[in-house]
Amino acid sequence: MICDFISIEYIGFMTVSYWQKRYFSGRSLPPKTEHARDRYDIAVIGGGISGIATAYFLKKFGCDNVVVLEKNYIGYGATGRNAGFILSGLAEPYSRLIVAMGEESAREIMNSTMENHDLIESAVSENKIDCHYDKCGSYHLATGELERKELEESTEMMIKHGFDVEYQPKVPGKAKDRLSGYLGGFFNPADGKIDPFAFVNGLAAGIEVVTDFEVTGIEKKHGAVEIRGDNVRIEAEMAILAVNAYAPLLDKYFSDLVFPVRGQMLATSPLPANILGESIYYANFGYDYFRQFDDHALIMGGLRNRFFKNETGYEDIISDDLQRALEEYITANFGLSGFGIDERWGGVMGNTIDGLPLIGSLPHNSSVLAMVGFNGHGFGMGMVTARDLARAVMTGENSDLLKRFSIKRLSR
Repeated sequence: MICDFISIEYIGFMTVSYWQKRYFSGRSLPPKTEHARDRYDIAVIGGGISGIATAYFLKKFGCDNVVVLEKNYIGYGATGRNAGFILSGLAEPYSRLIVAMGEESAREIMNSTMENHDLIESAVSENKIDCHYDKCGSYHLATGELERKELEESTEMMIKHGFDVEYQPKVPGKAKDRLSGYLGGFFNPADGKIDPFAFVNGLAAGIEVVTDFEVTGIEKKHGAVEIRGDNVRIEAEMAILAVNAYAPLLDKYFSDLVFPVRGQMLATSPLPANILGESIYYANFGYDYFRQFDDHALIMGGLRNRFFKNETGYEDIISDDLQRALEEYITANFGLSGFGIDERWGGVMGNTIDGLPLIGSLPHNSSVLAMVGFNGHGFGMGMVTARDLARAVMTGENSDLLKRFSIKRLSR
């Protein structure tokens, strides 16, 4: 792991992603920031996509006295460690969503995630964020007959519901020879790619963020909340818990509701050419995913389904077996050999029982709202849920999406 751009003391022996290294290359490390006041209207805990987006929309809806409290630095967790995919829907093919939810609910989920993409696109444009955003379309590639059949069925159903998608027996363009081993792919032109770390840092411009603030406790206090850190206390009328996988570490209520699972990735050294085209790709029901960046580095992640037993928990490590499997996948599927590896890293995602986020007030403390458990789809749903939650807080207007993701559905 190459991480000489950041001091070991600063990162706490954690892996560093391709995106984080790129962002800090030639830049100074972000200095530790202090809080400007001791009391806020709203304190958002967590500086990932959901936390920063919530603060962003709270300010848009008129809340100027809001702060984000982050244990490390903005985008330190899963937000800065993913593949940078902006996908519509969930990991499962659309046909499975219909079976699980019904046609109306599946269509609503799809529309919400596409609106989420629109919000990202608008934020990039409005704030002039340099994050290599591109609405390039995505391919869900079939690795077997079952997956191919489900993707073809999903295509038919989505077209019936008014979505502009298609199933292609062969991936066209410069990628067709490299991806000839797959049984075609479902193509969604509405999807896109982004540098996730650069985006969330750009979105945070103008938001008060306190870094190196590890929350050790949240307590009720005179109708509000007191948030404790290391020898620091901040009061707020309301706290919003946006820590995704780490929710059980802050509140035991989530101990049986949110489960930490680890994803691992690697980035090759820049290849001589772009061999995969401009699109992004995932296969094997979302367990395999890959893309090339502008410098032609191939970014590959996933395969955790082969190592379920080991890829759980909060430990931020990379394992030799899984990393070797990622390299072998590149050789076997893309015909590459002798490539160098520039970065290897991991990231912890928060999964829930039913694959949907948990949003709403805690049953034992109504002054604390939670927005956690994104199941690896923070960039697919983080902006739209943050906007709806911010609007609900500021105006009292609840959305159908918030009702669907309500924490009450799994209340005990």
